[in-house]
Amino acid sequence: MTETANRDMAVEPTQGGRSAWRWLAGWAVASLIAAGLATYAHVQALDGQMQAVGQTLHRVISQRADQHDALLTSIGAVVRVPGPLRSDLVAVLAESVQRFYPRVRTIAVVEIGAEPKVLFSTHPDDAINPPAGAVAARLATEPPGRSVVLPGAAGSGFYHVVKRAGSEPLALLLTVDAARLIEAEPGMVTAAVGLTAEDGTAIVAPIPAGGAVAGWRGPVLDFQKVLGSQSQPLTLSLTRNLGLAETVPFSTIAAIAAALGLVAWLGHRVVTERRKAEAARRHASLSADEARFAQATRVNAMGELASGIAHELAQPIAAILSQSQAGARLVRSEPLDRQAVIQALEANARLAKRAGAILDRLRDYVRPGAPERQPTNAGELVGHVVALIRGDVAGRGVHLSVGPLAADASVLVEPIAVEQALHNLVRNAAEAVEALAPERRRIDISTGFDGGMVEIVVEDRGPGLAPELLARLFEPFRSTKPNGMGLGLALSQRLVEANGGRIAGGNRPDGGARFTIALPLHRAEPQRREAAE
Repeated sequence: MTETANRDMAVEPTQGGRSAWRWLAGWAVASLIAAGLATYAHVQALDGQMQAVGQTLHRVISQRADQHDALLTSIGAVVRVPGPLRSDLVAVLAESVQRFYPRVRTIAVVEIGAEPKVLFSTHPDDAINPPAGAVAARLATEPPGRSVVLPGAAGSGFYHVVKRAGSEPLALLLTVDAARLIEAEPGMVTAAVGLTAEDGTAIVAPIPAGGAVAGWRGPVLDFQKVLGSQSQPLTLSLTRNLGLAETVPFSTIAAIAAALGLVAWLGHRVVTERRKAEAARRHASLSADEARFAQATRVNAMGELASGIAHELAQPIAAILSQSQAGARLVRSEPLDRQAVIQALEANARLAKRAGAILDRLRDYVRPGAPERQPTNAGELVGHVVALIRGDVAGRGVHLSVGPLAADASVLVEPIAVEQALHNLVRNAAEAVEALAPERRRIDISTGFDGGMVEIVVEDRGPGLAPELLARLFEPFRSTKPNGMGLGLALSQRLVEANGGRIAGGNRPDGGARFTIALPLHRAEPQRREAAE
């Protein structure tokens, strides 16, 4: 019996040792699996964060690139002033542009005729400026109003955006510092950022970030996407080489390994708290990205506002010029027609007030707040617009037909805003039909009801709207006109929707385009009746 007990006592330490080794082996295997999973999840999280940052940076840079088109449009409005080039006006505008947009290094005007030459440049002696001949050659096959990229010198970090200034043999040029274009907010990007031209030439070559250990290569995270700009289809890239310390989350693995040696409830609690902390970090990162994106959107609105001012004030300024010239002729004529001169001056006053109202509305374009609405008859809105534009339409040889107009079609709107939207539609229709045969140079305006909405319909007999334009009809900076800015319909939509309405465009069954502005019908509150009891 004593001998058997001794044998049992000798076996127990052996079995206990084997059990300990099995537990140690199981713990080691579980820890290795956990380490692998933790490393994989960590790398995927880093990649997800990089993709999110890349998408945000891509949106911001795409908007900056679109601003270049808006800037060229604004400069083109000055360059196309009749007569010799007003270099002084161009210089003032260029100084303002470069103050607000430091990434624009050079603004130039180039004559692209038989002997190309530079007419104006903010840096005439800069070595990175492209030759006038190169600008002319790049624009030789491009239509007016289209911006294209002219690559800069290799390794310079610059590229050029060029555009023909209307039908004149003039070209506009912006030299862009690509490093400033892709510049991000401090702390936003931990990867190397690069920019590549369409042909694969590196405008800004990324220098991979991260570290490495001898004999060990970590994973490489990357992001690539073409900018959302038709004129500057450059490729944005982010690259990051992960070092050993970045790839392997040692502290996480240690925590998991320790948790495996504790009881199940402690491990569960550690995992739960970790998930909450990770969610909080992601939420904080997302909030910071949204704040940066909101700031970039406000800056982009400045460029859009500048283009909107040039677009919207063109008509009242042209009308004021016409009335002023007519008044001057009347003053010089004999006998002096005082009443006609007074009418011309009163027309100028009305147009100046209208221009002021347009400026107030354009300020509201980037300033939150509801418009000041008042009950207005839809027929009166149509009448005001017809009185304003009838002379311009008649000068184009276009017949303007008005009616029928609903007598009780009252809407609660800001009159100037809706009139401006309707004015844009009528002017677009006149431009669409003025080159057609006389029987097709006709515009019809009418009002009606559709449920609880008052509709103002503008129809023409022109070529209609192309199918590819219908889906993107109200997008800003898209125009089929050679010198168009692509802002008229976008601004009209914003004005109508700000007044609680909607605007739609389409084609008539028998040819031509039809645009409809629908506004909520305003019904006056019935007067309270006192009881006669």
